[in-house]
Amino acid sequence: FSKKIPEEETITCRPHKIRATTKTSYPLWLLLLSRLLLSILLLVSTVHRSITLAFSSYPLSTHTMSNNVDNLTGAGDGKFHFAIDRGGTFTDVVCRLPNGQEVVFKLLSEDPQHYADAPTEGIRRLLDQHDTPVTGIDYSRGRPVRTDRIGSIRMGTTVATNALLERQGARMALLTTEGFGDLLEIGNQARPDIFDLSCKTPSLLYEQVVQVKERVILEEYCSTELVEKLGPSKVGITGEKVLIEQVPDLQIVKRELEKLRDAGITSLAIALMHAYTFVEHERMIGEIAKQMNCFEQISMSHEVMPMVKLVPRGHTTCAAAYLTPKITTYLANFQKGFDENLSKVPLQFMKSDGGLAPCDDFGGHQAILSGPAGGVVGYAKTTFDPATKTPVIGFDMGGTSTDVSRFDGHLEHVFETVTAGVAIQAPQLDIHTVAAGGGSRLFLRRGMFVVGPESAGAHPGPICYRKNGYLAVTDANLVLGRVIPEQFPKIFGPNEDEALDLNGARHAFEELEKLPEAQGRTPEELAWGFLQVANEAMCRPIRNLTQMKGFDITTHILACFGGAGPQHACAMAKALGMSQVFVHRYGGVLSAYGLSLADAVHEEQEPTAETYRGEVSASGKERLSHLKQVATEALKKQGYDESNIVVEEYLNMRYEGTDNAIMIPKSPNSSFEEDFLALYQREF
Repeated sequence: FSKKIPEEETITCRPHKIRATTKTSYPLWLLLLSRLLLSILLLVSTVHRSITLAFSSYPLSTHTMSNNVDNLTGAGDGKFHFAIDRGGTFTDVVCRLPNGQEVVFKLLSEDPQHYADAPTEGIRRLLDQHDTPVTGIDYSRGRPVRTDRIGSIRMGTTVATNALLERQGARMALLTTEGFGDLLEIGNQARPDIFDLSCKTPSLLYEQVVQVKERVILEEYCSTELVEKLGPSKVGITGEKVLIEQVPDLQIVKRELEKLRDAGITSLAIALMHAYTFVEHERMIGEIAKQMNCFEQISMSHEVMPMVKLVPRGHTTCAAAYLTPKITTYLANFQKGFDENLSKVPLQFMKSDGGLAPCDDFGGHQAILSGPAGGVVGYAKTTFDPATKTPVIGFDMGGTSTDVSRFDGHLEHVFETVTAGVAIQAPQLDIHTVAAGGGSRLFLRRGMFVVGPESAGAHPGPICYRKNGYLAVTDANLVLGRVIPEQFPKIFGPNEDEALDLNGARHAFEELEKLPEAQGRTPEELAWGFLQVANEAMCRPIRNLTQMKGFDITTHILACFGGAGPQHACAMAKALGMSQVFVHRYGGVLSAYGLSLADAVHEEQEPTAETYRGEVSASGKERLSHLKQVATEALKKQGYDESNIVVEEYLNMRYEGTDNAIMIPKSPNSSFEEDFLALYQREF
């Protein structure tokens, strides 16, 4: 056993949760879902007799975070509280009415003929339906929504994810140390699919690179002659000694920035060598850029993610500079849909790590998994039983994609991921996404059944949406009777009041039947074949989350949610060898419901370079205490009482001489070393 070096010390603050339950009954819910439950139970009896289905009957609960910031669920307080998940196809809204009753609502995420922004429209419709008859306030379409009666708004959004995938962020430039201008383009030479002969390099986020003549060197790796030549060293944040070989010439930097301004660049990413420990040069350049007052976003790597390794740190800083303006623009457009008093309404967004943040502290690099994170929190708080501690697999099948994750009593995070060819070095929930959803298009190519990755989206959507759309997975489920038009929202057609078009979907499969590859197959057989392909595509990431990490998949519960999840749950469980499927009563809107259960989270971290010798060093404890104080004060400013704040401490640890570090949370029953050894043995 060798020494281990903790590279980072991280503090995560989570407001404490107080939960009280009250008994209630759900006759309306049972009536509405009776046909769906019957069809699923019949499917179980004919497909896999050993699968046990459990349907949630949890009572509503009070979930208090502080004395003056009310959560969504619980008794009424006289105002409307909204939790909204804007997905690729549908926008889901869970609303607590002034009397405490909960209502759910769905609408298409894109319907340009009727509204510009789906979350705003969802809020408007619910206020018009439930508040206008009581107060007489006019919430007509086409005018700003009044906010007098709104208590809070929580949102999860895919705006940043879509901008990254489609490369539609801000025009930005990268400033880095001279000689390293092509470092991010070179990357780490990882090839995701080594057998892909048509592998293409992902496009870069930045348009131009400015190489700054500056250099900082770690004294540990310098010769004696160079140390004597460069003079006295300075001590960085990590405790490492650094030598300043060259200070940036700010006049030259300013001239380069003026060229960027003239070229139409609006955002900057500044990532210099060793800035994780010595930040002065980045601060000098950032200050000059701010004084010019012409860049809407200036992201510096020591502020975005102060961690060692320039490549992921640089990519993360670029993502922040590239996506944050997109988030800012979306927020501005969203706020335009309301009156001037929206600033008085608590507006929070879901971050990739499963915590809520105020809108003014919501960066682009934190929003990559903003959408699916709410669903993870939702099933984690409603499916996992602390008494049995049976681990749960979350299966969130929406309209555009499917997200899978795992929960065994604590949220599993990863701290470095690659999304759309960009390495993001930020805490994120360990969510695996596959391009298979209800809107995934269906093709017959050279005799093969192909599902996706193209999506019909919300507009025009699948054929059954009555918008002259494309043949999709939802059409296959409709033809096979797995989707019941009478139970689906009647939001289609020119007047937004028609049900799904079963005849149109069947006709599309009949047309497909005429192709040479489909001869001899009925429309039902074709639909079944496409679903088999889609199911296998969704099984792979679940195996990666369990079997590839040393877990027995058969001991897990499959928690299915999302608009299309229950339609595929039994077939998925059979293919994976799982015996229990859990369907939450809010399964169709669980990502939005999870937002109502989520905690506010603020993270602070500092890099360090120490050797762990059985316990955290005195300086390490002092720095952890400082981080705790900073993070706690940040949450107190948001309105949370200190008595409701829980602090979690992490060390980023690795074996000496290795490159892969593992983030280890502090445990009351074991040491950092014991937890590191156990996790390292299981992972590797």
